[in-house]
Amino acid sequence: MSVPAEKVSFGYRTVGAEEKKRLVHDQFTPIAGTYDRADAVLSLGLHFLWKRATVRRLGLGPGDEVLDVCGGTADLALLAAKGLGPSGKAIVYDFNRPMMESGRRKSSRSSNGGIITHVQGDAERLSFPDSSFDAVTVGFGFRNLVDLDRGLREILRVLRSGGRLAALEFSLPRRRWQKSLYAFYSFRLMLPAARLITGTDGPFRYLAESIRVFDPPEGVAGRMDRAGFVDVTFQPVSLGLAVIYSGRKPQEVIHAADRP
Repeated sequence: MSVPAEKVSFGYRTVGAEEKKRLVHDQFTPIAGTYDRADAVLSLGLHFLWKRATVRRLGLGPGDEVLDVCGGTADLALLAAKGLGPSGKAIVYDFNRPMMESGRRKSSRSSNGGIITHVQGDAERLSFPDSSFDAVTVGFGFRNLVDLDRGLREILRVLRSGGRLAALEFSLPRRRWQKSLYAFYSFRLMLPAARLITGTDGPFRYLAESIRVFDPPEGVAGRMDRAGFVDVTFQPVSLGLAVIYSGRKPQEVIHAADRP
């Protein structure tokens, strides 16, 4: 007897898990070269402020090693690299090669780009050993995962004891009038603007729809708790248009009998 394929949301559609992975991947390929410009224009420049605030949550220092999951065009990795010094390391991890190549070109032009490397891979199956990183960032990637719970467990696995996760994700405003205004902007203004900038509106229609079917902040924080993170917090920014999530991997307790 065959097992029914898992069904997940892709915007307003319900699709199979593997189909969502393919669809999300294919959304980004045609806009990789114009993604940063679209991000800046369509967020009215707010994404720069959100990303800086996200990286500040990590409390990075010289020599730290950071993984930027769903890192794409490397914005968060480049911000993180400023605080790592020459002995630090930042890895941009993304499954879409055109997006990753766009980030690689941007890193090569940065004074901090020398400590950044780019690795292609699946965010739900991170290709790193346990306890590899001091911090992990995720920028607008939670919605795109087929299995967010699995992705969170993988992030926890590769974090070192006491390591921090800081994730930025879009959200819906709370108040009814704000939701109405946001819907008007998303479907009536953003989509035509996206077509002008990138030549297509498909990825941005998915963006607008996926925000509306994604978990509320309390739900995401609950998933982080269940994955094993401690000190989980979420901070809405810009009237709730985005949320910064943070959490920490528990400190390992070494008992006297376990010491060498």
